[in-house]
Amino acid sequence: MKEEKQRSFKMSNVTEVLMPLMGEGVHEATLTNWLVKEGAKIEKDSPLLELSTDKVDTEIPAPASGYLVKIICTVGTTVKVGQVLAQIASSPDATVSAPSAGDAQSSAAKVPATEVPSVTLNATAGSQGQSESDESPLRSSPLVRKIAKDKGIDLGQVSGSGMHGRITKKDILDFAENPTAAAAPSAPAKSEMPAVPTQSQAQLSTTKVGGEELLEGVAVRREPMTRMRQLIADHMVESVRVSPHVTTVFEMDLHKIWEIREKYKDSFYKNEGFKLTLTHFFIHAAVQAIKLHPIVNTSVDGYDILWKKDINVGCAVALDNGLIVPVIKKAGDLNLLGIARRMNDLIVRARSKKLKAEDVQGGTFTITNPGGWGSITSNPIINQPQVAILGIGAAVKRPSVVNDMIAIRPMMMMSLTFDHRAIDGEGGAKYLASLKEIIENYQDLPV
Repeated sequence: MKEEKQRSFKMSNVTEVLMPLMGEGVHEATLTNWLVKEGAKIEKDSPLLELSTDKVDTEIPAPASGYLVKIICTVGTTVKVGQVLAQIASSPDATVSAPSAGDAQSSAAKVPATEVPSVTLNATAGSQGQSESDESPLRSSPLVRKIAKDKGIDLGQVSGSGMHGRITKKDILDFAENPTAAAAPSAPAKSEMPAVPTQSQAQLSTTKVGGEELLEGVAVRREPMTRMRQLIADHMVESVRVSPHVTTVFEMDLHKIWEIREKYKDSFYKNEGFKLTLTHFFIHAAVQAIKLHPIVNTSVDGYDILWKKDINVGCAVALDNGLIVPVIKKAGDLNLLGIARRMNDLIVRARSKKLKAEDVQGGTFTITNPGGWGSITSNPIINQPQVAILGIGAAVKRPSVVNDMIAIRPMMMMSLTFDHRAIDGEGGAKYLASLKEIIENYQDLPV
């Protein structure tokens, strides 16, 4: 047995590059880029390839120094945890042989999870909080079990097409639409291409004329979504299906925090090495308002409300190829400086692809800032399983009535989109009213 385990990592002077452990509930990812060409020399721990899952793109380091003598999985391949991706040898002339398809995809079963290099990433929305030890013989995620419960479906009647027979969201939705067809046993997809979009997404009818594809007579160029874009699309569609969205909007006077920021921004940058932004104030104020109205920091489970002890604020960060929401953990325990430091660290690591699973999981409330691009207000989609998301608009100086006189003030629209199952219109308005009070009377304290 010991020899068999050792073989999964080294064959003579050859080291196998394995698909790393991806964190709770994540069993596969898409290989998006090789950073080193086949035959090139590489140093241990230097960037070797890039993987994409859910909302995280991350670099995978080389497990050993040597030469990348063989690339086994090509760009665009969906790979499983423990699968052999490539081989590194101490000599460029080393003789290697590609593992068979069966060996490559069964490596995870042969190698203990503790021996697989752990690169933890964000789990899909349907599998957060689910570990292998929690699973019953009917493998499924909490989201799948919730859908089954809501629709009155016996999971024992559903055939799973996921890894090791896991029942996926697509399986349960297919069964709900056509129980007879979906119940028939089906083998896991053999294609290496990303999964087909769920049936909740509209399928358009196009035609081809002279080799050109047309949609309603207009020529189009078809481009498959990236894996990240597919998962974001599925997550957003599912959120709108599950939660009745309601949005309320308040106007905020930023005069007070604008003055405080101007007062401390130079000394802050000198001491911390990054800029003090209005967003830092907004996050801090939003957390204080959550303490007054904890209902916006809950989740809905059937007919139960789950009240959360911690306030973990997710802040949307735009990337070149999508959107990621790193999470400031236990934000209720942090002052303005603590939030600014934590946020800056997350943004830097998000844009350098250094985030870990714990950085993007466990959010209880989300803030998105389209105002950075000039948007006055927004109606964002709730990040499941949360019940509210705060939208920050653009700060615009304009005439405002102050003490019955006209003054030029920096003004901003803030929107709260909330799940009407848990929060009524009054509750949403009360939260924004408290947030407005905190922002417009922010304490002038050193950061």
